[in-house]
Amino acid sequence: MARTKLEQHRRNLQRRILTTAARSFLQHGYSDTTIMQIAAECNLSTGSVVNLYETKEHLLGALVNHMLNKQFEVTEEILKDRQDDKLLYFAVETTLQLYIVEMDEGLREVYSMAYSLPVPSSIIQKTITKKWEGVFKEYHPEYKTKDFFKLEIATSGIMRGFMTIPCDIWFTMDQKIETCLDCMFKMYDIPKEKIKEVIEFINGYDFNAIARKTVDDMLSLLDNLPEEA
Repeated sequence: MARTKLEQHRRNLQRRILTTAARSFLQHGYSDTTIMQIAAECNLSTGSVVNLYETKEHLLGALVNHMLNKQFEVTEEILKDRQDDKLLYFAVETTLQLYIVEMDEGLREVYSMAYSLPVPSSIIQKTITKKWEGVFKEYHPEYKTKDFFKLEIATSGIMRGFMTIPCDIWFTMDQKIETCLDCMFKMYDIPKEKIKEVIEFINGYDFNAIARKTVDDMLSLLDNLPEEA
């Protein structure tokens, strides 16, 4: 019983720290946030935070895992009546992430660092490889998981490149989405006609509104995670 209570207490502390870190990353930026600041806001010692998350990079990894799960959840909701076309899943999730990044420079830095640092980028690549193997297997039935992993290394590099460049009047959001999807689909040898069809589907949604709601829900969920008894 004592062991169970100790584990529950540990999970509760992890929730508090992760929520505080997420808010601090967005408010101050990932680079300007320190473990010491996070600990102070949680009324914990720096050692307590390090004991649970090791480094700021590991904290970002935990946050990335949470963010990816939320993006997948929203994507599945959008496509609940269109589960026949798996390419749409890839396109919607990718588009949603690009719109999230464009909302705020704090978010841009969080995602850019997530795709750059070893711990969070490893989480992204391993998680996404499993997802995209299910999407593209019908186009490449001869591929093994290791083959999809190598492709994910390439496409994650493309994704990071498009995320880090802000949109402006010369490079609009529509242009960014279309070009990014076109590049990534070509990595998987998807026919041009199919790429055009998927992009037309994407254009039928207000991803700006969807992205804002996704981030609000994500932060709200973190804030309202129940304390375990």
